[in-house]
Amino acid sequence: MQYIQGNSDFNLERASAVTLGKFDGVHMGHQKLISIIKEKAEKEQLLSVVFTFDKIPLSICPQKHQHFITTNTERRMFLEGMGLDVEVEYPFTKELMNTEPEKFIEEIIIDKLHAKYVVVGTDYRFGKERAGTPQMLLEKGPEYGFETIIVEKERYNDREISSTYVREELKLGHMETVNVLLDRPYSIYGVVSKGKQLGRQLNLPTMNIYPPDSKLLPPNGVYASVTCIDGQKYYGVTNLGVRPTLDDSPLLSVETNLFDYDSEAYGHYIDVQLMHFLRQEMKFDSVETLKKQMESDAAFAREMFML
Repeated sequence: MQYIQGNSDFNLERASAVTLGKFDGVHMGHQKLISIIKEKAEKEQLLSVVFTFDKIPLSICPQKHQHFITTNTERRMFLEGMGLDVEVEYPFTKELMNTEPEKFIEEIIIDKLHAKYVVVGTDYRFGKERAGTPQMLLEKGPEYGFETIIVEKERYNDREISSTYVREELKLGHMETVNVLLDRPYSIYGVVSKGKQLGRQLNLPTMNIYPPDSKLLPPNGVYASVTCIDGQKYYGVTNLGVRPTLDDSPLLSVETNLFDYDSEAYGHYIDVQLMHFLRQEMKFDSVETLKKQMESDAAFAREMFML
């Protein structure tokens, strides 16, 4: 996949089928849009393109929610895994925010993306004061030589699937619902860092990663998890939090104990998928009590995974 990040001076090499939006989470609704552009691209020898933004600076939009279901790296990985040709992470600037909708169509959708198909959801907005709408794209398409496809939202539990819906369920720790909405497990991606090796002292060695501040996380607690390392999957238990019994660290960590992994993983990138919320993080009276609880958590997770 070609990755164009933070660069407004680009020009795709040939015509495209493009979908536009923030794509936070790359959830089931987003995947429906992507499946349409992939189908059109394959049939007509076009580039399949996702157009999104690199970041939304607080200096420009201080009121915007600055925590995201997926980091830019995670989003790029998911899109590449779906077989897209191009992801554009366009610079979000005051100039872009104040661009008139028709100018956005001319300068970006036509001049840069060479769009033959534009696929958007019913709530897509673009341009100054969000005045650009799917209906405008539908009306302007024939003039500029592209076809607009407006896609109704997917639904789950009689509610439209959206990033807002995912965020609400994630904040409640409803991982089963989150994973249905995402159509894959919610995950946290990062490089394994060397900690204080306190898990080894308990004979329960763990891997630690530290998510960025911008990553939207579920409640602190213990989760049954699946971790991907070097293309392999391993079952385990993950603690998300500050380890109050051991060191009460001010730095939030994602600490995972794998059931059947005995190699060193420092410096490796891992993807920790949270499958089920087991319990809240808590402070125990002693390290021995903590160890017994961790063993109980592991036994429950093993039973859940039918290991």
